[in-house]
Amino acid sequence: MTIEIQVEEITTFHNKREWINKAQSRIGGFRLDQKILCVDKNGNILTIGLDFMVAEDHDLYPVKAYRCIRTNEINERKEKK
Repeated sequence: MTIEIQVEEITTFHNKREWINKAQSRIGGFRLDQKILCVDKNGNILTIGLDFMVAEDHDLYPVKAYRCIRTNEINERKEKK
């Protein structure tokens, strides 16, 4: 099944080492109510270190990190346009 969600791209990780060294500085500053999704090149979600290791083993990088757009942001986004 495929779904479509509204997101804002934050960053790209090109390998597991980059994720280990840079994830905290690139995606660690978001509030808990801001959902961050990491997605490999095949559309799979990565949530724990094991996922990033498997992604490297199966050549699934780059992994992109996205911030999910919440419903309460709809008006803010319209006003910016």
